[in-house]
Amino acid sequence: MLFHPPPLSLQTLLKRGFTPTPKPINRFLLFLFHLQKFNLISHFFSQLQTNNAPTNPRTLSLLAWALLKSHKFEQAEQFMHTHLKITHPFMWDTLIQGLCTQRLDPEKALSVLQRSVRDRAVVPSSFTFCLMVHELSSKGLMGMAVEVLELMAEDGVRCPFDDFVCSSVISGFCRVGKPEIGVDFFKSVTDCGGLRPNVVTCTALVGALCKMGRIGEVCGLVQWMEKEGLGLDVVLYSAWACGYVEERVLVEVLRRMREMEEKGIGHDCVSYTVLVDGFSKLGDVEKSFTFLAKMIKEGHRPNKVTYSAIMSAYCKKGKVEEAFSVFEGMKELGIEMDEYVFVILIDGFGRRGDFNKVFSLFDEMERSGISPSVVAYNVVMNGLSKHGRTLEADELSKNVAADVITYSTLLHGYTAEENIPGILQTRKRIEEAGIAMDVVMCNVLIKALFMMGAFEDVYALYKGMSEMDLVPNSVTYCTMIDGYCKVGRIDEALEVFDEFRKTSILSSACYNSIINGLCKNGMAELAIDALLELNHSGLELNIPTFRMLMKTIFAENSTKEALDLVYRMDGLGPDIYNAVCNDSIFLLCQRGLLDDANHMCMMLKKRGQPVTGKSYYSILRGYLSNGNREKIMPLLNSFLKEYGLVEPMVQSILACYLCLKDVNSALQYLGKTVDYSLADIFPASILKILLKEGRSLDAYKLVTETQDNLPVTYVDYAIVIDGLCKGGYLNKALDLCAFVERKGMKLNIVIYNSIINGLCHEGCLIEAFRLLDSIEKLNLVPSEITYATVVYALCREGFLLDAEHIFRKMVLKGFQPKVQVYNSLLDGISKFGQLEKAFELLNDMETKYIEPDSLTISAAINCYCQKGDMQGALEFYYKFKRKDVSPDFFGFLYLIRGLCTKGRMEEARSVLREMLQSKNVAELMNIVNKEVDTESISDFLATLCEQGRVQEAVTVLNEIACILIPVQRLSTYNQGFHKREKIYEYKDLGSKCSSILPSSCKSGSNLGSCDDKDNCCTLCQRGTSESKSISERNAF
Repeated sequence: MLFHPPPLSLQTLLKRGFTPTPKPINRFLLFLFHLQKFNLISHFFSQLQTNNAPTNPRTLSLLAWALLKSHKFEQAEQFMHTHLKITHPFMWDTLIQGLCTQRLDPEKALSVLQRSVRDRAVVPSSFTFCLMVHELSSKGLMGMAVEVLELMAEDGVRCPFDDFVCSSVISGFCRVGKPEIGVDFFKSVTDCGGLRPNVVTCTALVGALCKMGRIGEVCGLVQWMEKEGLGLDVVLYSAWACGYVEERVLVEVLRRMREMEEKGIGHDCVSYTVLVDGFSKLGDVEKSFTFLAKMIKEGHRPNKVTYSAIMSAYCKKGKVEEAFSVFEGMKELGIEMDEYVFVILIDGFGRRGDFNKVFSLFDEMERSGISPSVVAYNVVMNGLSKHGRTLEADELSKNVAADVITYSTLLHGYTAEENIPGILQTRKRIEEAGIAMDVVMCNVLIKALFMMGAFEDVYALYKGMSEMDLVPNSVTYCTMIDGYCKVGRIDEALEVFDEFRKTSILSSACYNSIINGLCKNGMAELAIDALLELNHSGLELNIPTFRMLMKTIFAENSTKEALDLVYRMDGLGPDIYNAVCNDSIFLLCQRGLLDDANHMCMMLKKRGQPVTGKSYYSILRGYLSNGNREKIMPLLNSFLKEYGLVEPMVQSILACYLCLKDVNSALQYLGKTVDYSLADIFPASILKILLKEGRSLDAYKLVTETQDNLPVTYVDYAIVIDGLCKGGYLNKALDLCAFVERKGMKLNIVIYNSIINGLCHEGCLIEAFRLLDSIEKLNLVPSEITYATVVYALCREGFLLDAEHIFRKMVLKGFQPKVQVYNSLLDGISKFGQLEKAFELLNDMETKYIEPDSLTISAAINCYCQKGDMQGALEFYYKFKRKDVSPDFFGFLYLIRGLCTKGRMEEARSVLREMLQSKNVAELMNIVNKEVDTESISDFLATLCEQGRVQEAVTVLNEIACILIPVQRLSTYNQGFHKREKIYEYKDLGSKCSSILPSSCKSGSNLGSCDDKDNCCTLCQRGTSESKSISERNAF
C-alpha cells in the first residue's frame, strides 16, 4: 500500500515557493464567485499580493466584482480607479447604483458619476442616470438632480429624458416647495419633442399644478390625455382630488370621484383616504366616517394613514377624547402604531393643557418599542410653551438632540412670556450647539429681539440672513415692519417695506402692518399710497386696517384735507371705494359735519352707487339731533324708498321724526307698528332729543301712552324722570315713578337723585331731606351725587350749618368729595366772610390732594373781600397765579371791586389788565357780545383800563355779571344770619309736610300723582311718624 502524504494548504505551498499560473488562480476565484464567497476572494487576493503571485486582468476583474458584490463600494471605487484597464461600464453602473440603493448615499454616487464621465470618459447606462435622478429627487436634493440632468445632456452622453426622469424631477421640485420649476421643466422637455408624456408623468404634473393653485388647468390636461388615448387611473384622480382638498372645495372633490366611478375606475385605499382626509381637514368628521364605512364595505382595509387623518381632524376640533377612541380602535384592529400616530394625540392633549395624558402617551409609546424622536419631544415642548410652562419645556429639551424646531419653540415660548433671561440662555445654547438657523427660527428670534428692545441685533440678524443662505419670507418682512412700527421707528419700517416691495412675495399682512404703522404716526397720505398699491396687487384688504386709515384721515386733517384724501382713493375700485365713502359719511356725522356727509351721500347716488342704511341713519339722526328739520324729508324719502318700512333703522328714524314733529302722530304710528327691534335704538335717542329741546312733557307722554308697542327700558324711564325734575314738573316725575313701580321695577338711587335734585331746585328742602332719610330706610345706599346735590342746595339757600352736617356725613360714609362740593361750601362761606372756615376747607383739600380750580380761588377771594382784607385777597390771588390757577370772571370782579372800594385803583387796574388776558374771561366776553349784539366789550374794557377809568370798567363788569347770572331766588346777601341756624322750626316742618304730602304718597312706596298744582309733592313718607328739625336729628 502506497503512502500518500496529506495535501498542503495553498498558503503553505506559496511559502515553500510554489508559484501557480494565473489560469488556475482565475478558475479558483471564479469558483468562489459562483459560491458568492466574495469576502474569501478579497482575502485570497491579498495573499496573492503578499507572495507576489502572478495575476492578469481577469484576476483583477474578478476582484473588482467581488468588492462590488460584497458592498465594499469605497474599496471597489479606489481599486477601479487604479486599474482602469480592467474596468467595464457595467462595473461603474453597479458601483453607482449600489451607492444609491444599498448605501443610500446618492451624493457620493453623484461624485463617482461625474468622475467616471468627465475624468474617465466612461458613460454609465441610461438606467443608472435615471436611478440617480430618482434617488436625488426623492430626497429633495434637486440641485444635484439638475447636475445629473446636465450630465445627461452633454455631447458625449446624450441620454434621453424619459417619463421616469420627468416624473421624478417634477415630484422632486414639488417636494421642496418649488412646483413651478417642475412645470417649467416639463414644458421645456415636451416643447423640444423629446418626450411624449405617459400617465405617470401627467399624474406628477397634476400634483405640481395643484400645489401651485392652478387646479383649473388640470381639466385641460385631462382632456388632452383623453384625446391622446392615455388611460386615466385612480392615482391621477386621487392627486386631482388632493388639489381640491387643499383648496377646500369639497364639492369638486366629490364631482371628480363621481366622474372617476362613471368611467369605470374603481376606488382604492389611497382615493378613499384622500376623501377621508379632505373632509377631516374641513372638520366634517361625520362625513369622513361615512367614506370610511364605504371603504370597508368595498373590501378596502383602512390603513394607518386613513385613521390618522380622522384623529388629526378630531384633535383640530378640540375633540381629543374622540381621537383617543379612534386610537384605541386601531389597537383593537391590530394596526401597528408608529410615532406619528402618537404625536397626533400628544399634540391634541398638549394644546388642551392635559399634560398628565401627554406624558402617559409618551410612556406608552416607549413601552410599545417606539423610541421617541425629536419630533415627539418638540410636540410636547410646544404644548408646554403654549401654556406658559416654557421652563419645563426647556428642561425636557435637554433629554434629546435638539434641532432647529426645538430651539424655535423655546424662543417662541419665552417671547410670549417676556422671559428675557430664557431668551438669552436659549440663544447661547443655539450658538454652542452650532445649529444652522432656518427662516422660521430667524423670524421667531427677530420677534424675541424686538420684545427685548435689541433693535441693533434685529437689524444685524435681518441683514445676515443672506450670509446664511436664507431668503426672508412674508413672515420675516411682516415681523420686521410690525416690530419697528410698534416702537415708533417708522423710517426703519419703511426701509424694510421698500425691500419687501422689490421681491416677488405677495403678502397683505405686510401692507396692513405698514398701513397701521403709518396711521399711528399720522402719515395718512403714505398710508393711502400703500392701500392703493395693496388693492392694485389684488390682495385682500384687511377691514380693521381700512377702518383705522379712515379714522386717521379724519383725525389728523381738516375736513377739506380729509375729503381730498378720500377722493384720492377713487382708484380702489367701485366696491371698495363705496365702502370708503360710506365710512366717511359715518365719520363726518361723528364730527357733526352733516352737510359734508349729505353732500357725499348725494355724490354716491349720482354715481349710481349704493348708500348703506347706516349712512342714511347717521345723517338723519344727526339732523334730528341738531333740529335741522328741513333737510330731513328728502333723505327720509330716499331711505324709505331704498330700504322699505321693514328695515328697523327706517322705522326708528321715521318714529323719531314723527315724535319731534308731533307726539300724537308718533303715538298713532307706534300703535300700528309691531316691530320690537326698535327696543335697542329708538327710545334713548328720541327721548334725549325731546329733553334737550325742553319737551319733557312730550317725553313723558311718549313713555306712558305707547303701552307695549314701544319697549322702554329702565334707563329710558330714568332719563325722562330726570328731565321732568329739571324742567320743574315734579308732579309728573312722581307720577312716572309710580308708573314704573307698577311695572314691577324698583326705583334705584339714580332716580332718587333726580327727585332730590328736583325738590332742591324748587326750594322744597324739607321734602328733599325726608326723601334722603327714607332712602336709607329702604336699604338703598345714597351715592356721592345724592349728598353733593343736597350740599349744593343748602349752600345756595344759605343754610351753611346743615350743609356742613351733610358734608361731614358724606365723608363718614367713605365718599371723597370732589372739588365741586368744596366749591359749593366755599361759595356759601364766602358770602358771609367766614375766612377761618374757608381756610379749613382749603387745608382739607390740600391734605386730600384735591386740586383747586378757578371757582375755588374765586370763592376764597370773595371771602377775603367780605372781610375787607384786600391785602390777603391779593396775596391769595398771586399765590395761586404762580401755580397757573386763576379765578373765574366773578373772582376777578370781587377782587377789582374790593380794591376800588379801598381806593387802591392802580392795583385794581393791574388786576383788570390780567383779567382781560384770561382765556376763560375772554370766552365769557364773547358770549356776552353775542347776547347784546354790540362791539367788542373786551376792547372797550381794555381802553377804559389804559385810560385809568377803572370805576367805569367796574360798572361795565357789573352789567356783564347781571347778564351772566339773571335774577335768582338765592339772595343769600339779604337773608341774614338767621337762616344759618335752622331750616325750619319743629312746628313749621310738621305742618308744611302734612299740608303738601298727598295721601297717595303716604303709604310706603305706592307713588301717586299730585293734583294740587300749588304744592310740591314729596316722594314718600317712609318710616317717620313725626317730623323733626333737621339740625336736631343725630344723622345730621
